[in-house]
Amino acid sequence: RIIPEISLTPYRIWLATVIVSAISYISYLLRQYVFHESGVLVSGIIGGLYSSTATITILSRKSKTAPADKLPDYITAMYMAIGMMFLRLMIIIAIFNWSVFSNLLFPMSFMMLFSCGVGLFTYFKNRKTSRLSVEKDDDSNVKESRDNPLEFKVALIFAFLFVLFSLLTHYAVVYIGTKGINLLSLVAGFGDITPFVLNLLEGDFSGVTVHMMVSAILLATLSNNLIKMTYAIGFSGGRRELTQPLLRGFLTIGSVNALVYLLCLLF
Repeated sequence: RIIPEISLTPYRIWLATVIVSAISYISYLLRQYVFHESGVLVSGIIGGLYSSTATITILSRKSKTAPADKLPDYITAMYMAIGMMFLRLMIIIAIFNWSVFSNLLFPMSFMMLFSCGVGLFTYFKNRKTSRLSVEKDDDSNVKESRDNPLEFKVALIFAFLFVLFSLLTHYAVVYIGTKGINLLSLVAGFGDITPFVLNLLEGDFSGVTVHMMVSAILLATLSNNLIKMTYAIGFSGGRRELTQPLLRGFLTIGSVNALVYLLCLLF
């Protein structure tokens, strides 16, 4: 162990980094070589498997200067990216902790389908007035970030965050109690929640039950989705055509996410 009282070993750090990087790398390869000429909608789906936060940030920046008839493409793609986030988390959770996965399978599957459903509703609602693009995105004014997740820099950042959340979770439980887990869930939502989730699954924290882990993960997704809403509206420049539909869609997904969290908390 690196620190005697914390169940953090070099092997745990290596294993978490390798598995998460491998999942992200598959998405990276699909985006670079299979769907490299795809449109905004496919970018949202594939990018969501890589990083939904980064994908929504990129899409919102592009939508800032996109033609008005293309905006439904970006809105739909953002909701699809959220759906893919739940799928990505389910895959990671299934690999590391089957007990937590079995408890989260239904709520996360529901949230994945619901988020994608909001995206599809947006698609068909605007189908008569605008054609969603499945062709190559011709917006050359904004360079899309496609960092290779197997690059040393990317892996190093993830490993650092994994260690950081290991320390934060341990001392939060020691000094605040199990309620500290919920506090960290909210904080983790401001960035990539994967290091927090992995650390929660892999750590050996006194008094933290499977039920607590399930509720903490759902709370982290809720926090993260609300933060994504602010990113989407902020980076899109607050365009009038985008603000209202983004608020409506994100708040709908967030409200259902909150309801699912409360139900899991109670039962």
